[in-house]
Amino acid sequence: MLTQMPPDRTEIIVVAPPCACVGDLRIDPDTGECVACGGLVADGASVEVVDFHLAPQREDRFQRRRDPAAPDPLIGQQLGHFRIMSRLGIGGMGAVYRAMDESLQRYVALKVIDDPEADDDGRRVARLLQEARAQARVNHANVVHIYYVSRNEQQPFLAMELVHGATLADRLREGPLPFAEIIEIALQTVEALRQASLFDIVHGDIKPGNILLSDGATVKLSDFGLAQRLSQTSKNPDRLAGTPNYLSPEACRGQATDIRSDMYALGVMLFEMTFGRLPYTFVGEHANARIRAHCSGHAEFPERWPAHLPEEWKGLLERLLAKEPCERFWTYDLLLDDLHALRPVARPQAGRLVRTIAWIVDITLVSAIQRFIIGLFAGGAVGAYLSGRPGMALLASLSGFTVPAVVMYLQSLWRMSPGKELLQIRIVDVHGLAPQSGRLALRSLLAMLPIWHFALQAFCDAAGVPVVGKIAGFATLAVVAVDALFGLFRRDCRT
Repeated sequence: MLTQMPPDRTEIIVVAPPCACVGDLRIDPDTGECVACGGLVADGASVEVVDFHLAPQREDRFQRRRDPAAPDPLIGQQLGHFRIMSRLGIGGMGAVYRAMDESLQRYVALKVIDDPEADDDGRRVARLLQEARAQARVNHANVVHIYYVSRNEQQPFLAMELVHGATLADRLREGPLPFAEIIEIALQTVEALRQASLFDIVHGDIKPGNILLSDGATVKLSDFGLAQRLSQTSKNPDRLAGTPNYLSPEACRGQATDIRSDMYALGVMLFEMTFGRLPYTFVGEHANARIRAHCSGHAEFPERWPAHLPEEWKGLLERLLAKEPCERFWTYDLLLDDLHALRPVARPQAGRLVRTIAWIVDITLVSAIQRFIIGLFAGGAVGAYLSGRPGMALLASLSGFTVPAVVMYLQSLWRMSPGKELLQIRIVDVHGLAPQSGRLALRSLLAMLPIWHFALQAFCDAAGVPVVGKIAGFATLAVVAVDALFGLFRRDCRT
């Protein structure tokens, strides 16, 4: 009744009539067990395969074509105005070839359906047309472009952009990716998915094998064969299709899916890119083990968070991998905002001289404003009025603290100062991200020590204890000197 599928294909199928459970069921094709109750499906049950299921008469042919040494009769043949040059890969519906478009004299990728005569109900041809229409509708730089689709009954095929580069799955075989590269791939993938959602399209099969890396840098999202109209996903919730390792919990439960299901699959993929493994440990190799993990398992983050990753990255992954769709991002715009906030700065490190000049500019500007404000209270008619009123003079001297306090707040809010803006310097942490406001406020406090000293000295003079101001001045000079020595002798030039 059940035929074992190739190991890299989707293993989820739907059966009816049901076993002991109510409604349509999902079963493991290797064991024949119902995912819901664990019981064996009755022998008389009819089986509908939702994804690329290979009939027994096609299985041998599929295995032969997976062998790169086996001859391929299509190589050298002409399909329409496309001449097939070589084979690029093999999939469940057929193979992808490198071909020459003789009408425009350019190379393209040709996706050809294998053994169309076995497609009695026309499902695979319909899937090919669905993929072509959905992918062509999403005209975006990060989506593989569709050029031509043939509905020829003898040999249906799809001509699309030839991407020069490996898939993300190939890249992951080398291990985890650097964080900066993960963010860049995530941003481009989300941009493609966002564009698809604007055209009412849910991709439905986000996984590393469908992410092509053009020239190793530009993401090209491909394979819209399982794409659905967002407005119609709730009309057929029992139809389950996808790759078991990346299925969302709601898809595993047979519920309606939407863009948040793609977000879940994206979260699994980002986790795999970060740690070189899937977020769950599957007990068993069958599809039902994966379904249970997606529905009830907890993402297995490292016990000790790696130092090369920002803490905020864990929160983003946890939100994408949330079991309930309502706990994930509502829109791709919100996800893009969080990804941009985690995007490392790629600027070169500023040297000692440049940072010193920026600091001098800030100190000079703030000092001039501070002295002007204090001078308003200390000189002229206001100063003469305050000279006979020590209490009010003491309160007026506190105005000297106002300027550095305001500057400290603004720098923590804007993450910039006049000197840094002038010399194009940006403060980042070890991950290349903007530090938190509290850390920036502390940096500003230490950078403005000479300004704070001047305000303290004015306050001590007004209070009649100038010696305290002098002691504070020596302490300030000592702190600045030690900090400058750190900047001179530390290998990373950090003060």
